[in-house]
Amino acid sequence: MENQTHIQGNQNIVIQGVTGSTITVSVDGHLQEVERKLDAVLALLKSKQVCSIQAADKIYNIGSITQANFEMIVGQSAPKPALPADLAQNLIAEDNLWVQSLRQELLKQPGVSVSNNNSEVFQHYGWLIEAFLYKIGTAAGRERTQRRLAFMVEAYQGALRYLCYIQVSQIFHRDQEVPSSAISEFINLKADEHLRFDYLNLLLLSTDMTPRDQAFMPEIHDFVKELTDPRTDLYGAALFLEKHRRELLDGKAPQGADLEILLDEYLTALVFWLRKLAFLAQYRLVSIKDINLHYRLGTAKNFVHLYGELHGMYGEAISEGEDYSTQSSLQDVFTYNQSVLLFRGANMADCFEHIHQLGNHISLSPLVIDQSVFSEKATQTPEIYYFSGLNNGGRHYYFAQYKNELEYEGQPIPSNKHLAIRVQNNQQPRLDELYAQLEELFKPFKSSAR
Repeated sequence: MENQTHIQGNQNIVIQGVTGSTITVSVDGHLQEVERKLDAVLALLKSKQVCSIQAADKIYNIGSITQANFEMIVGQSAPKPALPADLAQNLIAEDNLWVQSLRQELLKQPGVSVSNNNSEVFQHYGWLIEAFLYKIGTAAGRERTQRRLAFMVEAYQGALRYLCYIQVSQIFHRDQEVPSSAISEFINLKADEHLRFDYLNLLLLSTDMTPRDQAFMPEIHDFVKELTDPRTDLYGAALFLEKHRRELLDGKAPQGADLEILLDEYLTALVFWLRKLAFLAQYRLVSIKDINLHYRLGTAKNFVHLYGELHGMYGEAISEGEDYSTQSSLQDVFTYNQSVLLFRGANMADCFEHIHQLGNHISLSPLVIDQSVFSEKATQTPEIYYFSGLNNGGRHYYFAQYKNELEYEGQPIPSNKHLAIRVQNNQQPRLDELYAQLEELFKPFKSSAR
């Protein structure tokens, strides 16, 4: 009832129960049934003159509820989403089996080869996901504790963030008369709230903004179509993954025997989720550190790209030189300097061979950056960070390191790293240029903040 009082004070309607055809909502403390249809729910909101609805612990404004995210909003209102029956009857209980399951799905991708080595399997997903797959396989990750669960929930969240960056980056590079409220909500995210940001909702809405035939990665549209169908196991698995991540953040994760069961169930759902994302193996994530022009009288202009591939972990001090490679055969063609790019191709040789083709790559920067290219101190290895929000009235941009562990139960992680970008960065002056880029790109979305 305390929650009800708070909710009524904020003029929200709360979804209390869901069936195949109806939705039960709490309105002014009274239960009411409406059809499980978007039009019916929106009509109820308008008739009660309220501006939002609550599903589980998430609040959705009336303007951000569309056909693209309606079923997922409704599904999250189930009190305890269960693992889909087909998955529950085939749990992954052995550590080695889940990696081989991923390998079998990756082998179905055109032009992709994968060995039995775990690292060879993980690297096809790219740094933003593979870092947590490695953590699951470490000594700490194999212990049957909440930390193992934390690694798994961040593998799920890392995949969601990655897909969102791909979709939102395309929207950034389009001319828009009216900025989307969903993108504005993301851009105006406060840095201390980023762990709880609803990337699932952002993925659905951002995918709906870009037609499949204009998408850089059309496979995401097929994935989202299945994801939002309540009849599919992917829909049920996503609700299960999302629910238990929130419970871990809220300090409500189970203990003892219940935790033992959940660890096997969550791993099973996560592997199912990642198998559906095996198409990522057909793309390569790359940090372009620098582009140099080699041009002499009587020759063609030759652009030499210094790049670091963000697939597979670099060893510590593995060589005297840098872990960046060079590609110098790009006559009259260049990409984006000091940017993290996503190429279409199963390997870099293939990516550079087709670099002349339209739509061969997109830039994920400045949502994803390589901090090493802005450093005053030379570094051998890319240092990848992703946008995690802003503070100080929107004047400070914050980034989190790609492999940061989840802070749950209020426990800070000493190894986690964050980066603040200000208008003047005295320790790293090169970041001033990044700040200007962020200001220019985010300006229309910041001005339309919720």
